[in-house]
Amino acid sequence: MADITSEIQNATTIRHRGKNGGILETIGPNGERHIINLEELNDADAQLATEFGYKPVFKREFGYLSTFSFAVSISGLFATVMTTFSFPLYAGGAPAAVWCWLISGAGCMCIALSVAELVSAYPTSGGLYYSISRLAPSEWVPSISWITGWINLLGQVAGIASSEYGAAQMLLAAVAIGSDFSYEITNDHVVGVMAALTIFTGVVNSLSTYWMEKMTKTYVIFHVAILVSCCIALLAKTENKHDASYVFTNVQSDSGWQPVGFSFLFGFLSVSWTMTDYDATAHITEEIEKPEIKAPWAISLAMAFTYVAGWLFNIVLCFCMGDPLEILGSPIGQPVAQLYYNSLGKGGSIFFTVCGFIIIKFVCFTAMMNYAAAFLVLILLAAGIYWYISGRKFYTGPLIEAKAQDDDASSGPHPAIETDKKDTEA
Repeated sequence: MADITSEIQNATTIRHRGKNGGILETIGPNGERHIINLEELNDADAQLATEFGYKPVFKREFGYLSTFSFAVSISGLFATVMTTFSFPLYAGGAPAAVWCWLISGAGCMCIALSVAELVSAYPTSGGLYYSISRLAPSEWVPSISWITGWINLLGQVAGIASSEYGAAQMLLAAVAIGSDFSYEITNDHVVGVMAALTIFTGVVNSLSTYWMEKMTKTYVIFHVAILVSCCIALLAKTENKHDASYVFTNVQSDSGWQPVGFSFLFGFLSVSWTMTDYDATAHITEEIEKPEIKAPWAISLAMAFTYVAGWLFNIVLCFCMGDPLEILGSPIGQPVAQLYYNSLGKGGSIFFTVCGFIIIKFVCFTAMMNYAAAFLVLILLAAGIYWYISGRKFYTGPLIEAKAQDDDASSGPHPAIETDKKDTEA
């Protein structure tokens, strides 16, 4: 960890520090005192307490493998490409899927490496929100921190919502394939399954660090195995593959945007949705052993893996996709799942689609770890229950006429309301 004690003393609100027999005392701007017994902390926690003036409360369960696996799980490469592959296809065909990933991914890598450097210097669960408070000019810290915190929260909520929506689509696509396409996917079904999956995510995020670490550790092995086996199966089983000229140079826009070059830029959406949430690993740094080393290492390697493996996976999909208009117009609403069905048949398509569902659920679990998922789920549940109960209790039928004269107010209920009550009772 970088030695930034002098910088912290100048930038933080801590006015005084004193040590005596392993005791750290901090005094805040309002005179509040905090006593931390350094002898009760491990080396990493003691260093955090000394340099940042607070006591970490999480258990450090994450090692190298689980930290790297956690960082890889944030992107959910295999599943996220499945849910976003249609955007570059509409934008410019196969070349948009290939070249937009390569170009935009390079920019995403620059952001990831910058975030990794910040996490190395400030390994706290506050992530970028905390780093901003240390790096920004003191007069700008409140406003910039406020903006950063809200953008982070809204981004997490929107990201999880889109991931849960994609998970619901993939699960129902597997059901439709299993029914030989006799089951018709509706928007109501997708939203209902999405809501149930969101509640499930909140429940899982309520587990302790011990169980989350155990689940996360094996994720990267499962993910890589599915990704490699899927690519091999597609290349081996697809009979009529496209040639290299079609994949890398045949630009075809079906988005409706003109000119084609402008439409081509929409292909950046896929990689932007995949290589994101770079600071998620920062939110568990207080649960990582030697976080100043392992956290930035995991972020850098995980994003590099996502960048390279994602580009290769897109190339394989483009070679094996067949007619793009056929898979884009699939009745199950998942072009890649339809691609699996065309190349691998019923069994193979169900298997890899369900694997994609499992992987994207891990994205939801890890992205919201130590965040607001459980809290938001409780709020939504409480609001939903209250809405249902109050609606059943107070609703008496449609109001035919809401306007009433002032002089009628003292003469009893309005005739329109009386009419509604009679209709409801009837």
